[in-house]
Amino acid sequence: MICRQYHMSSIGRGVLESGMKKTRHPVAIVTGAGSGIGRAVAVGLGAKGYRLVLVGRRLDLLKETGASLGKEDVDWVAVSADIARHEDRMKIIEQGKRFGCLDAVVNNAALGTCKKLGDLSEVEIEALFAVNATGPIALVRLALPDLIKSRGCVVNVASVAMLDPFVGLGVYGCTKAAVDGLTRAIHNEYGEQGVRAYTIAPGAVETAMLRSIVSEEILPQADTLSPEQVGEKIIACVTGEVSEPAGSTMVINSP
Repeated sequence: MICRQYHMSSIGRGVLESGMKKTRHPVAIVTGAGSGIGRAVAVGLGAKGYRLVLVGRRLDLLKETGASLGKEDVDWVAVSADIARHEDRMKIIEQGKRFGCLDAVVNNAALGTCKKLGDLSEVEIEALFAVNATGPIALVRLALPDLIKSRGCVVNVASVAMLDPFVGLGVYGCTKAAVDGLTRAIHNEYGEQGVRAYTIAPGAVETAMLRSIVSEEILPQADTLSPEQVGEKIIACVTGEVSEPAGSTMVINSP
């Protein structure tokens, strides 16, 4: 595989390109923005002048995130959506276009479970892939015309489980390997048009999803990453402040 490296000085930063006068606020979609990594990313991008499309299942949590970002419908919009549903993905894109051309998609929403392969039903397997893999792929497909126009960025949040899963996280790891593959597909197919894609693969992160499957007795908080630690790397990818080349997978190990 040919690895092409695109430096921000050569492809630009869309509306944030150095030396250009910013004529509008860049627009980013952040899925799973109601808490954890997604909230940390949204807050960080908001501080950098982004207009945010906050996506998640619970509207109340999305509005909590938005409360620190400025005015609703001006600086951010909350979209209660199931990323696995085509109709909801269309709604996400439509809401984003209210702010103008899309500049970034952060695929962070995920469904987690802790069951061995043989203990999962086919329905559960399909649900894991629908939320963690098919949904993000389809959302990027819908956003591509804008991302090409803006020379934008996609960040896919995966997991170290795709490399060496704990017992019970095997199929979850498979879904995360799929979005890691999406990063390479975007890079190879659209990198020459200026679209940047990255995978962030963190270890255990102190989130509600983690605690829904692993207790602190088994995995103490001291051995986990904070959402902000992971969020900082994602934000740097979006804004073009990473040294790693586009198409990279960046592993962030737990303490």
